[in-house]
Amino acid sequence: MKDLKNYREKELPLYIISNILIFLVVHQFIQIYTSDLYGSVELLSQIFASIVLSVIAFGLIFVIECLFTDELKRKLLYLFSFFGKLNPPGYTIFSKIRDKDNDYRFTHKSLQEKYPLIYKNLPTNKKEQLRYENKEWYTIYNKIREVPMIHVSQRDYLLCRDIYISTLVILLLYTVVSALKLVNFNSHYLIFLIITSAITNIGANRKAKRFVYNVIAYDLSKPQEGGK
Repeated sequence: MKDLKNYREKELPLYIISNILIFLVVHQFIQIYTSDLYGSVELLSQIFASIVLSVIAFGLIFVIECLFTDELKRKLLYLFSFFGKLNPPGYTIFSKIRDKDNDYRFTHKSLQEKYPLIYKNLPTNKKEQLRYENKEWYTIYNKIREVPMIHVSQRDYLLCRDIYISTLVILLLYTVVSALKLVNFNSHYLIFLIITSAITNIGANRKAKRFVYNVIAYDLSKPQEGGK
């Protein structure tokens, strides 16, 4: 099985670099159009300077993003969730399926048959219930974590989550450098970052839910090994 986080060597750096290039163009560090030889030389000079700035900015963004623990990333993802949910789907998976039986791959009844003790022992205290559901879900996930479908869906979730966190880091850094007047503030770029934050948050939430539900769907598709 390939490294689960190899996206940090590929897709994530490309995303960060793309955002840096957008910043450089919007703030006219790079002026794309030129009509004469002098302009061409000037463009090359701008490109060289922009490459240096890009390397510095990329390193700074990547280092700051690496300082975020998985727990902090989870809290930020759901604290500012555009779905209005403060808990990851693994913390509410069983009660959510019980209350809203809308996944076409399985039913609440099939879950009750597969995991009778999970529903029987479901705590009534909200805090205890969240921990209980996540623990039981993780137990199921841990048995099938190397299954390709599970591996891919988890990787997709982690990629979208880290893209969202990187966007927040870029937004934070842009706010700081603008406040310090190191660059001219551009409202259009700020709006772009805010919209990107919203989109990546929604994407990460959806991928997280898909990952959590894929674990249940796959486990239910296996032959019955005795209810839990």
